[in-house]
Amino acid sequence: MRRYADSQLHWGRGPEADAARAAAGVWAAPVVHLGQRYDSAAVVDPRPELPSTVDLAAALDGSPGSRVPHAWVDGVSTLDLVASRWTLLVGAAGDRWLAAAASLGLPAHRVCAPWVFDDSALLVRPDAIVAMRVTAPAPDPARFLADALDQVLARPVMVPSRLRLLSKTSGTNGV
Repeated sequence: MRRYADSQLHWGRGPEADAARAAAGVWAAPVVHLGQRYDSAAVVDPRPELPSTVDLAAALDGSPGSRVPHAWVDGVSTLDLVASRWTLLVGAAGDRWLAAAASLGLPAHRVCAPWVFDDSALLVRPDAIVAMRVTAPAPDPARFLADALDQVLARPVMVPSRLRLLSKTSGTNGV
């Protein structure tokens, strides 16, 4: 609503418009529309803080909880690769992640973009929000990916039978 007082707060570009928006306490329109971030159990290690309220490219950096950025992959946008399904995007050295995704029946694509590192992987939700981002090698990518899906989908975790037995005999409600 603050933008209605001055159309330059909404449409203005450049350092002067950015300064006016900062003084008025408003964000650039593209960041308002596309730069939102989610902080919930459906995101592994969310990064709710925006790196910029002015620069959309900085806000769309592939961080968990942000909208997946656009990049071309064989003539198709990463936004279209998601296509309302869980999708894994991997960097140039992501062969182990591609194999892990295949073992889980998850669509996966190799992406060359500044926000995807060579050995990184991004799990993208069907609503095009990054659910997980891994930037370090995982010893068992398939297990890591399965655990991440269990977390973001709130799947019940099976308690080993020995632990159930211990909790029943000790008279407690849990372990």
